[in-house]
Amino acid sequence: MSPAALSLDRIKLQHRSRCPLLPNRFKITANARKEANAAKSSNPSFPSKKGSSTPASIIDRRELLAGTIAGGASLAASPSGPALAEPVGSPTFKRCQPANIANTNTFVMCCPPKPKRDTIAFKPDTGPMRTRRPAHLVDEDYIHKYNTAYAKMRALPSDDPRSFRQQANVHCVYCNYGYHQEGDPKSTLQIHFNWLFLPWHRWYLYYHEKILGSLINDPTFALPFWNWDNQDGGSYIPEMFRREGTPIFDANRNEANYAPARVDLGYASEVDPKSKPNKPDDQIRQDNISIMYNNVAKVNNQEAFFGAPVRKGNNNGGDGSLEKTPHTAVHIFGGSPKNPNGEDLGNFYSAGKDPLFYSHHANVDRMWDVWRSLGNHDFRDADYLNTEFLFFDENQDLVRVKVKDAIDNKTKLKYEYASMPQDKVWIDYRPLPLAKTAFAQPVASLVPGATAMAAEYPLVRSSSQNAEPVKVGAGPLTVTVAQPKGSASDELLVLEEMVIGMQNNTNFNVFINLPEANESTTLSCAEYVGSFYNIPHFMPGMTESSTRTTNASFSIKPNVEILGLKDADKLVVTLVPRGKDKEKVFTFKGARIQYA
Repeated sequence: MSPAALSLDRIKLQHRSRCPLLPNRFKITANARKEANAAKSSNPSFPSKKGSSTPASIIDRRELLAGTIAGGASLAASPSGPALAEPVGSPTFKRCQPANIANTNTFVMCCPPKPKRDTIAFKPDTGPMRTRRPAHLVDEDYIHKYNTAYAKMRALPSDDPRSFRQQANVHCVYCNYGYHQEGDPKSTLQIHFNWLFLPWHRWYLYYHEKILGSLINDPTFALPFWNWDNQDGGSYIPEMFRREGTPIFDANRNEANYAPARVDLGYASEVDPKSKPNKPDDQIRQDNISIMYNNVAKVNNQEAFFGAPVRKGNNNGGDGSLEKTPHTAVHIFGGSPKNPNGEDLGNFYSAGKDPLFYSHHANVDRMWDVWRSLGNHDFRDADYLNTEFLFFDENQDLVRVKVKDAIDNKTKLKYEYASMPQDKVWIDYRPLPLAKTAFAQPVASLVPGATAMAAEYPLVRSSSQNAEPVKVGAGPLTVTVAQPKGSASDELLVLEEMVIGMQNNTNFNVFINLPEANESTTLSCAEYVGSFYNIPHFMPGMTESSTRTTNASFSIKPNVEILGLKDADKLVVTLVPRGKDKEKVFTFKGARIQYA
């Protein structure tokens, strides 16, 4: 199977003023549209801005849409939105637009092919149960079958919705503002940074898996999951994906992070692509266990885990703990730092071009099952349950699906996960105060009631009470936040109305009771409560200064109890920016403690 060497089709875009959120409307000329539809490629790579120094060997061999854009865009609406109390509108296939992938004049056509038949409604799967197993434990027979399925998928015509190219485009168009919401042309559709993150990706993997199985005539075929939470064998990029020349190999990865390098679930992108991680393997191992505990096991609140609600007219809610990390950290870990936007795994538009993506997200999806097994419950909000998406199935039919039908994966979708006893390592984990860990550093941490030290740092109130936003950048920031008396199943630290650059790799760790925290501070301590990540992502009309506004919530109840801070009237909170964009300023309007 040889990749077709196709020249780039440069398509000029005409645009005119549209609306405050998306200032520019794009119109593709008839000839350009014909050329774009004719373009075919089986080689997953990425587009390059004209005049770029990107090596020719990795220039995209598919249609590239380039045009100069006037004006800018900012997702500056309040995270709670001007919502209309209706489900987010389903995607507008007929008004799909080119995805802005890197800057104001680099676009790619991710839109799906025209359906051959009328849209059908989802019906529960009646096939046999499929069991997803850990990628590091599958046998050679399975690996052969898996490669055969992807070889057949790559061999399909590029305008076939089941083809690898079109499957990769599904993530691109849903995640890079290719769609507007049906019935609300002013609102784009984004399935990250909100409560749609988990159910949308579940549907995506479901149909991807069904297509692969149908191509090899095996109704029992199931995707493997990359078991990165398992520190005893699973926390490496699986060997089956590292075999060059196979249909599941992708050259656009960070090969420096291949085994023996352990997956760092707290990974931050570096300025120098050749830089080596300075954390010893044992610290990465312990930090990974702590990250899994802090972002999955201890989180009881639905919004804190899934992400904040989005409804019709509002396209930006707030990231859930699982999405922030480990999910996003693993994306950045796998993407190539040599590529301009972290392609493939490290950017929304290109992530689906790496077969490893689907194995990564299978484990993200598995975390949903694990979280529920701990006694937690899904949203029951009608707007959540009735949100609709569109996917092509294994028969090339366009299917309308609802979130509510994805919740019961065993009954309606007919798949399950192999039991992993190693989950108990991070589920049962309980962090110790830093001074009692193997990675202790000299600190003068607070003790219960130590208000004198708290007084050394500025008090940040809720956004309605703060006159000016708090600026973060160029080093750790320590503030105090009032902790009112309260009792609930979870206690959340909420950073309100956080404004971050959409093109920035914004990443920071959050500590309580540890003002001395810095980039080297271990995450395997009770003072660490979570991390925030932003993958650069883009939308038509944006500029280098375009931003998004969101809330960031961190579950802190067990940490507060372990540190003996239940009765403290103030908490000392330290934000530690990390990664290559750590000096780029972001702001938040306020901070508060919420009992939920």
